Amino acid sequence: MTLEQISLGLGLAGLGCFLWPILQRLRGAASVEAPASGSSLRSPLWWAGFVLTAAAIFLQRIASQQAGGG
Repeated sequence: MTLEQISLGLGLAGLGCFLWPILQRLRGAASVEAPASGSSLRSPLWWAGFVLTAAAIFLQRIASQQAGGG
């Protein structure tokens, strides 16, 4: 497995963490939070998505530097 493939997988997992609550609300399976409550930012799923996306960006930068020879 290359770094590009790993970063793509982490990026997709991070995107899934961000989209899962939205899809749940659209299907009516989850209640809508009160406006300006900020509870979505305190969600462990949101933070997992943030960390996975940041790791994907970091790995992609490393992979592009290795491919460029620098």
